[in-house]
Amino acid sequence: MRTLVLNAGYEPLSVVSFKRAVVLVLAGKATVLAETGEPLRSAGLALGTPSVILLVRYVRAPRRHAVSVSRRGVLRRDGHRCAYCGGVAATVVHVVPRSRRGVDDWLNLGACWLRCHGVMGG
Repeated sequence: MRTLVLNAGYEPLSVVSFKRAVVLVLAGKATVLAETGEPLRSAGLALGTPSVILLVRYVRAPRRHAVSVSRRGVLRRDGHRCAYCGGVAATVVHVVPRSRRGVDDWLNLGACWLRCHGVMGG
């Protein structure tokens, strides 16, 4: 079972294992916000199965760098399937063409079959 970890400001930080979540709660570093399933019981403690925990202190999260756009990345993201017909994609097309100020970013690029690309006028 996996547990969502929220920062002290209720921002999602990560997803951790059930064991790690219990360790954080028992160490006093986190509190349980949502529980699922049967509670854990020991001789002197009954603890619900945490599905969401909140850290007591704010933790600075590292900034993640943006992944650069590439033909291989777009094809992999779309599963080598054409966005228009579902066929096997071999090329990448701009949704808004570059001639109309379309940019090279993840939202404006899609995988496309060669015939569909030809029909669109690419």
